Amino acid sequence: MVLSFEAVEEVCESTQTTLVIHPAIRRAIKGYEESFYVGLRCYLAGEADGAYFLPLHEGGYVRLVFSKRVSSGGHKLLRIDPLTKEGLARIKASLD
Repeated sequence: MVLSFEAVEEVCESTQTTLVIHPAIRRAIKGYEESFYVGLRCYLAGEADGAYFLPLHEGGYVRLVFSKRVSSGGHKLLRIDPLTKEGLARIKASLD
């Protein structure tokens, strides 16, 4: 069975956590959902440091970091962000 991004969203919903992820990152994960899912599950279980190396289509990778936050309204958030500022630009460029 191949996992889809919906499996990632279901993990977040099961822990009543809102996933915060840029649409370009979501698109770039296509094809890597299984390893992303495993990394996310390990992070949420406290078994990993929250780093994920997203392969880019033209080669190389962008390091993503998972971080848990709480909104001002008290809701649990899980943010997925590139480690560096140029990371998102590299991801967007790889999708063109």
